[in-house]
Amino acid sequence: MNLKVFQAELDARIARYNLLDHPFYKAWSLGKLSREHLRAYALEYFHQVAAFPTFLSALHSRLADGTLRRAVLRNLAEEEVEGRAHTDMWMDFAASFGLSAERVRRSRPGPGVRNLIERFFRSARHDSPAQVLAALYASESQVPAISAAKAHALLRHYGANADSCGYFFLHSYADVIHSQVWLEELTRLVSFRQTQLAEAALDAAGRAAYWQWQALNASQAYRLSERSMVLA
Repeated sequence: MNLKVFQAELDARIARYNLLDHPFYKAWSLGKLSREHLRAYALEYFHQVAAFPTFLSALHSRLADGTLRRAVLRNLAEEEVEGRAHTDMWMDFAASFGLSAERVRRSRPGPGVRNLIERFFRSARHDSPAQVLAALYASESQVPAISAAKAHALLRHYGANADSCGYFFLHSYADVIHSQVWLEELTRLVSFRQTQLAEAALDAAGRAAYWQWQALNASQAYRLSERSMVLA
């Protein structure tokens, strides 16, 4: 498969589930979420943030020595030990909505986020490296624009400050680099394999984008629920 055609199709599969078009993130950007909605989101998605390094370590443990294994380890180190851990930065966001670190860590994700974590981890453990890279690219290629939009809305509509937006500021530029690394490694793998591998990677990217959309559906359902209306 021509690599330019492959990349165009990869981005097209992901764009079908552009998370900035999801009703929940649209409401976030427009300042239409309540503090309770954002509290619930901070509790839920902490578990995805905490689990993400385990996807990388699961992939890393399966790879032979080489540039890909080192690229995965480098990304993992940035998540966990270089600078502040990303989970600690998430706690700054949670704290701005009155949540203690203990409360966040004691929480349990609902089915939407739990399924998202389980699917990504299963992929990292069992799918081909090309499929896992495609899933990671589907996730991280969307993060910069989403993070920038979240931070802007938090500052404009929700009374946040720069400290509480640090997680989103970081990911608005760091994941530009991360997603580019995944894309470069993925196209390198695809260029040395048959078209069948490229098709499998494209399918994996589309699935991963859909998993993330489904997880947000749960946040939107809570936002529209009677319980949410009462607590807000």
